[in-house]
Amino acid sequence: MKRTDPADIQLVITVALKKEIPRDLPAARRVPVHTLAALKSGARPQDGRSGILVLITGAGPEAGREAACWIRGNLKPLYVLNVGTCGLLNRRYRPGRWIMPRFVLNGDGKRLELDARLPVPYPAGVVNVHSLVSVKKAVLGNPPESWRAYDSVDMECYAQAEVFADTGISFHCLKFGTDYSGRDATAEFNKNLVPFREEFMKLLHFPGSRRPGITAIIPVFNRGHTVKRAIDSVLSQSYMPGEVIAVDDGSTDDTREILEGYGDRITRIYLPRNSGPSAARNRGIENARTEWIAFLDSDDFWERDKLKNQVEYLGRYPFYQILQSEEIWIRNGVRVNPRRYHRKAAGWIWEPSLRRCLVSPSAVLVKKDLLQRHGNFDETLPACEDYDLWLRILRRHPAGLEPSPSVIKYGGHGDQLSSMYHAMDRFRVRSLAGLLEAESHPEYKRKIIHVLSEKLKILINGCEKRGKLKDARRYRDILNSLRD
Repeated sequence: MKRTDPADIQLVITVALKKEIPRDLPAARRVPVHTLAALKSGARPQDGRSGILVLITGAGPEAGREAACWIRGNLKPLYVLNVGTCGLLNRRYRPGRWIMPRFVLNGDGKRLELDARLPVPYPAGVVNVHSLVSVKKAVLGNPPESWRAYDSVDMECYAQAEVFADTGISFHCLKFGTDYSGRDATAEFNKNLVPFREEFMKLLHFPGSRRPGITAIIPVFNRGHTVKRAIDSVLSQSYMPGEVIAVDDGSTDDTREILEGYGDRITRIYLPRNSGPSAARNRGIENARTEWIAFLDSDDFWERDKLKNQVEYLGRYPFYQILQSEEIWIRNGVRVNPRRYHRKAAGWIWEPSLRRCLVSPSAVLVKKDLLQRHGNFDETLPACEDYDLWLRILRRHPAGLEPSPSVIKYGGHGDQLSSMYHAMDRFRVRSLAGLLEAESHPEYKRKIIHVLSEKLKILINGCEKRGKLKDARRYRDILNSLRD
């Protein structure tokens, strides 16, 4: 069997104790499990299908720090998730449930904020708590008075968080409360190990990632000259979608006749009037019967293995709920290379996506319920509707990137939205203003305000040059409100 290259591992899950690992985890979830000692001795993950590694670090802060340093130096994954058991110090929280602390502290009170996002789907019933203190050794009986200011206690999290701070590797923590520090702590811990192992197995259960059912959705408006090429590229896939839905957004050319020519090979939805790409895509989503959605704009084209490559990628990295493929860009019949700032990446791409849309609808494979949980496409936006939705999703979910150039993206023609609407940043400003209103985290608010201010200044300058002084004043009022 092909061995996994260390560079292929995107997610490392660290656990302190071997007894915390379900015995059937490697076989049932196709996830390799290794001790740090084995990896340092030259062992390599044997399952070439998996981009996930579970690493048993050993107990205590020194063991946790040593494991983190080894991961940082030898694997450089995108995400590290510290999972394990913890003691509960605050009796408001019940044993037998996942908790997610906002801050982790060491015994001296030094504090680090943890990333509240998870690279895996959130487990049911996770409880957000304020603090986790990592101590040098477990204490049975009554905890020291200094611990009473905290919600929970473990031994390894702080040491690992400190190693990964400012490395580009995002570090996350998810703990399972097993006991209160008291006379019966050991018995409580052992009793709750069984439900912890069961929850650990659920955490690594990613339904629909091996042979996912996919609906291809093609919105079309007056693209009779290109829609056949798009549909044919879907019907020629080496991994066939479960269904193909073409949504005719009130076309007045020969689009309807072309769609009718496919008979029962595609599902057709006809909107009574032109309502825009958001409405067309949303009607397709509502009618899709599969767990996964793949969009294709009617002027773009999929290479034959586009879906096959994405399904294989999802098999290696099943924790993703949204991923995309690389593209080939054609402008006015000539291939062009994307500029550096348009280059796609995997991981937490929300921040670079604030300035410009880094997710292409024609390249996306995304879970239907993820779209619906984030409100689908905003039908009040005539343009930049994809930018708006991807930002709402990417704020809390990482994006995968299948590296094959599987999408041919055509541009330069006059019926594209970017050609039909001037000053596209006005729609991005609307989207960013909505994001800012919904954001509660101070650091993320600051990042939104920074980009929103940049775009407002560009709009103000453009409006003043064109004599649109009323619009300029309106944008300046918004800008001034950000400074208050």
